[in-house]
Amino acid sequence: MALRGVSLIVLPVVGALILDFFFRLYRRRRRFKNLPKPPHSFLWGHLKLMGEITSEFPPNNHPQSYITAIAQKYDMKGIWYLDLWPVADPQVILTEPELMDAVQVTRVYNQHRISQELMSSIVGDDVVATVNGPVWKKLHNAMAPAFLPSHVKTLTGVVADETLIFRDRLKSLASSGAVFSMEHEVSKLLFDVIGRIVFNFPLHAQTKGSSYLDDLSEIIKLLNQQLSMNPFVKLKVALKKRSVRKRIDESVTAKIRERLAALRSENIVPSRKDPLSILDLMLRETVLQDGSHKGAKAMELPPEELELLVTNVKGLLLGGMGTSVDTLCHLHMLLSKSPEVVQKMREEHDRVFGKDLETTLETLKESPMKLNELEYTTAVLKEALRLFPVGFGVKEAPAGATVSYQGREYPIGDLVIIPCWHTMHFDARYFPEPSAFRPERFLGDGVPRGWFRTFSRGPRACLGQDMAIDNLRVILLLTVRDFDFEVADLKPNPKPRTTYTDLDTVFGDIVFPELAMEAKPRGGMMMTVRERGAVHREPT
Repeated sequence: MALRGVSLIVLPVVGALILDFFFRLYRRRRRFKNLPKPPHSFLWGHLKLMGEITSEFPPNNHPQSYITAIAQKYDMKGIWYLDLWPVADPQVILTEPELMDAVQVTRVYNQHRISQELMSSIVGDDVVATVNGPVWKKLHNAMAPAFLPSHVKTLTGVVADETLIFRDRLKSLASSGAVFSMEHEVSKLLFDVIGRIVFNFPLHAQTKGSSYLDDLSEIIKLLNQQLSMNPFVKLKVALKKRSVRKRIDESVTAKIRERLAALRSENIVPSRKDPLSILDLMLRETVLQDGSHKGAKAMELPPEELELLVTNVKGLLLGGMGTSVDTLCHLHMLLSKSPEVVQKMREEHDRVFGKDLETTLETLKESPMKLNELEYTTAVLKEALRLFPVGFGVKEAPAGATVSYQGREYPIGDLVIIPCWHTMHFDARYFPEPSAFRPERFLGDGVPRGWFRTFSRGPRACLGQDMAIDNLRVILLLTVRDFDFEVADLKPNPKPRTTYTDLDTVFGDIVFPELAMEAKPRGGMMMTVRERGAVHREPT
């Protein structure tokens, strides 16, 4: 009797849930009727199709590759839609520059909440790259002077000093013949560079090791582990991540308070025209608000203001090195099979900066603007960034919003808007022979500004793009003439995995970046290095 009573309660509830599921399924699938999209199933939407595409790639691939593969397989142009409910929110994909401009430049739509959720899980709420509204404006206005091209050039000496330490490490690796992770080594280099720019003091990741770098790297690893479907794994990862974040937050908080105390004790108001560090700029308003209250009378940073500073310092340390690390790894992979490109760079470096290291360093520090004369080197960097963009930013638009394409209005409201420049970068209409590594295409005015979008465009474009390019130019200038790199244990694929690139027939699966906070080098980019003129040693 009791069992019957339970059944009378449970069965209607289950029936109602099933009816609700199919009603929502009908509404979701019907939304995509008469919209451009790959083959669509009423039951599966695009889930089955996405499963078929992902099976063509190595595990944990960055989704920009899937989008490009779908676009080419089904000849999707301009604007099209992906229905991945109930696994993911519905998406609208934009793959042509005019459409991307419509959501990034003409109308500047907000960063999507899923970006904020991702960054919150890594560094905390309200990081400048993903936050919107007044908080973004406040952070952007505070940091922007540090990223002006005129100020970036004043940091050239900092980058050079850290790169000299990196050179010593390369010499040691060359002498031993050891196989090493390029990602690991350049992460330490770039972390030290960004640390000095953010804090104006060294973090010593290259020489002594940095707990900051270790902890931030650990959080990224834990983020990937948290994707597990095992609830016990999720709980274990969440607890460990909380512990690591607490440790980082305490360290960064101490540095912020230490710097604020120093500014106050020395009566320094950070200059927007010539800031000593990004942190100084972020503390400028607090120092200005002190007024006549100095020393012990000065007010403590409000908790919410301190939390915002801590979050964005962590975001700068991670974001500042991410693009450059990924680019250096993929670039050295490409250069290892492109000796003619390496030779042209070396000749340009000799011509612009002189043929020996001492002359190069002297010229670099006295005339940093000469970096702008490295036109071929810059073209090489842009070509690597075209082939291996570090990901895409997602946007959201209010209900009812549309974009125009070929005389028709298409809905973009309440969707995850994905401007996928990876797809455009591999479109032969914009870049002939798109899978070929051809830096010459970026010389002169060969590529319109809107076609190269690795750093995005509009007010929400990457704030540090000029700094990233300059840092990379300095690193190449001080290393490429003296060292040759090879990818260790190459395993080329006998035939291309996908239609958009055949680079895997040269390098194997390492050409397909892994999904992390960005599109990161697969397997850490294992390499060997040889010092030019030195005796060759077999890898160990």
